Amino acid sequence: MNGNVSLATFCAVVLGLSAAGTPSPGVLEFENKDDWLASIGPLVTVDFVGFADGTLITDQYADLGVVFTDGDDRVACCDDITWPNDGAGMDGNGNITVVFDTPMAYIGVDFPGHMHFDLYRDGQLIYASSDFLPGGAGNFAGLISSQLFDMAVLMDVPPPFEAEIDDLHFGPPDCPADLDRDGAVGILDLLALLTAWGTDPGGPPDFDNDGTVGILDLLVLLAAWGECP
Repeated sequence: MNGNVSLATFCAVVLGLSAAGTPSPGVLEFENKDDWLASIGPLVTVDFVGFADGTLITDQYADLGVVFTDGDDRVACCDDITWPNDGAGMDGNGNITVVFDTPMAYIGVDFPGHMHFDLYRDGQLIYASSDFLPGGAGNFAGLISSQLFDMAVLMDVPPPFEAEIDDLHFGPPDCPADLDRDGAVGILDLLALLTAWGTDPGGPPDFDNDGTVGILDLLVLLAAWGECP
């Protein structure tokens, strides 16, 4: 196809084609925190500072949009070696389950030891991450997911080790129509939307959240065409 073809012409051609076989957007994994931060928008950070050692954490961060639901996740402090960010962290006494009040697109943790993520939407597992196995303290693991999630289970690997986190970071999509996370809304994002046409992906590209990718979602994507703000 000519590189100077108009968007309208391209859409007319693509809408008449089957999008079968076009890769759908997925999850990007990061071990470099700077690279992860450069790829996302505004985030929320939970640092566990200001609580006494052993404090049970449940809904103390509800105003930030997250609750810890296991009932046995406790603050661990005050140790600048294990928790180099700020001297405080969380001991999960097993896994650490976090539930968000709105669907999120990215999550990252600073942690000692090892880390694995399971991401859920409406109670269904949508992604199981690789195992991050650096060992020692001061590590980072982060995900960017094109399918939004409302719950994450953080675990040490292999079990039955206890998950520990220094800080937790999360946020919603900053440029929802940028499905391939390349910093712009373009042809690959359009192809991804067409691949999902008529389905319920549980997040983008169902931008209007009506349970089906359709015309209104296409219009949203076209309206966002170009560089992300």
